[in-house]
Amino acid sequence: MVESILWSVGLRTTQVAVEASMTLLCGLIIAGVMRRMLGVEGIRNLFGANGSNGLFRAWAVGLVLPVCSVGVIPIAYEMRRAGVRSGTILAYVLAAPHVNPLSLLYGLTLSEPQVIICYAIASLLLALGAGYLWDRYFDRSSDYPATLQEPMPAPGPKRLLAVLTTAGQQAIHPMMGFAIIGVLFTGLLSGLLPHGCLSLTMRHDDPISPTLMTLISMPLYSGPLQGMMRIGLMFEHGNSVGAGFSLFELGIGVNIGLICWLAMMFGWKRVLIWFAILAIATLGIGYAMENPLYFAHEEATHTHAFDDWTSPFDTSFVPNWEFIRGKLKDKAGALELVSLAVMGSLMLLGGLLRLVDPQRRLDAWLTKAPPAGEVIASKYDLILPKSVLIAVSIAGLLIFSAIATYTFYPAVNEAFEQIAMVRTEAISAVRTGNREEGIRQLEHWDLLTRKLQVGQMIRTFRYDAEAAKITNDLRELIEEVRDELRADKLDEARKLLPQVEAAHRAVRAVYLGDAGTPPAPVLPTTPASE
Repeated sequence: MVESILWSVGLRTTQVAVEASMTLLCGLIIAGVMRRMLGVEGIRNLFGANGSNGLFRAWAVGLVLPVCSVGVIPIAYEMRRAGVRSGTILAYVLAAPHVNPLSLLYGLTLSEPQVIICYAIASLLLALGAGYLWDRYFDRSSDYPATLQEPMPAPGPKRLLAVLTTAGQQAIHPMMGFAIIGVLFTGLLSGLLPHGCLSLTMRHDDPISPTLMTLISMPLYSGPLQGMMRIGLMFEHGNSVGAGFSLFELGIGVNIGLICWLAMMFGWKRVLIWFAILAIATLGIGYAMENPLYFAHEEATHTHAFDDWTSPFDTSFVPNWEFIRGKLKDKAGALELVSLAVMGSLMLLGGLLRLVDPQRRLDAWLTKAPPAGEVIASKYDLILPKSVLIAVSIAGLLIFSAIATYTFYPAVNEAFEQIAMVRTEAISAVRTGNREEGIRQLEHWDLLTRKLQVGQMIRTFRYDAEAAKITNDLRELIEEVRDELRADKLDEARKLLPQVEAAHRAVRAVYLGDAGTPPAPVLPTTPASE
């Protein structure tokens, strides 16, 4: 029992860390760019002056920065360090995680994308309103530390090196402890909750669904993409639209680590009151959305949208390393592995700098002003104004987001190559009675069909309703097989395989014009599965 709990908590914590790695890395690099390329004055100019102008700019900047509810912490730290208004910081913190380009594109491919558009508009209004509320009623002069007028690195290689060293120093800064709190708390609670205990919740006909979602999702970490996937499953199962908005606003946008960091910066009493008002406003909007935006013709009796917030094992399963490794392999794609490697390198760099250069002589050298009258050594070594640096930085972030998007969502042919391997493993596992492996591979197959949809949309710039319907039909059959496996009804799961294969051929036909996919290899049924 204890061993199973430890495996469960360890797996969920590691999965959350992997999920957060890419967007947290983006936050650290952006923080380094802000300090070493923009400086205090540039950051203030970027986020505007007081009032609605600054609040709206905070939302607009959040639109192009691919971060999550832990990735915003280093950026918000730099904003506060530069003396940006507290309300503007909070507006940015609330807005940035929801409008991540990867997740928004995913959301727009859901069965009812107009609901996501309504979510985004409501989130914008909440961010602006919450920022104004803080500036009007909660702002204190003590919120603003003395602004440091640091010298800026000289243009050229020194400035780039300064960005790198600053990102490394930020990676081991005490504020990162709050990101760790968010990850650890989510892993701990998810590992302790019984497997599937949320599968009967968040129903449209249950009036407490939005409230329950607020209480559960607000302290837990949810990455932008993973959160949008949960919302997509809620849509497919006909769950509560109001609960979906609570997940969008507070699940994706907030976690316990972020709440604790803000409380340490601005005071527990004010922050908790402010968050309580935000939660009440979110619930009010959620309940107002429930019936007007509800579109499902029927509601499923259960949902697997929140399985990642519960233990990965049921009571009858004995965890083993092969199962754990498979789960982690599914979670850690190419982008996540690169992000983890770069994060580790930055932390190592920061640790070495703290150990061998506690006086920060390297920083002093990097920011040392060149001798007066020194000429530029090369005609290509141009000194650009900060406005140009800001524009180039934003353009670079947009390009990075585009590259990450096209990498994460592969082209149709590449997606089907990945699906072919997973499909073979999934069907073979079902036929041979390998229940846990079958569930894992079917979940991976489901995810790949979603990537297939987005990959086609971002390359053709159109939403294919017919393809979406046929793909959704396949996912429903995949889910039926998963349900039978979870209920330990292996024979019933096997009976569904011909329908799954037929649905898969229909998907190939609509995307490739080719229904001639070879059948999965037929393996003999093992005696243990009879």
